[in-house]
Amino acid sequence: MPYIPQDDRPRYDGFIDQLADALAEQAPDRRKGHANYVVTRILRKAWGVDVPDGESYSNYADIIGTLESVKLELYRRRVAPYEDKAIVKNGDV
Repeated sequence: MPYIPQDDRPRYDGFIDQLADALAEQAPDRRKGHANYVVTRILRKAWGVDVPDGESYSNYADIIGTLESVKLELYRRRVAPYEDKAIVKNGDV
């Protein structure tokens, strides 16, 4: 879950802001590829899977689980409420 302690957040926030600004500068049709590159590099480096001793099923499973959790949390917090507003505005199916 993304709800890390408030005291831990400043360590990352400056880097995240820089990355997000750099991604936002990309044309919309290129942004997905650039975001994929950035996220892939971060996860591979953080779990150390680019070095022979770091490559393991467990590390890859951790990375995939992290990505799945990010997806689900984004849907739960942002997409579902957006869809609920669209139902009210446009009517249910």
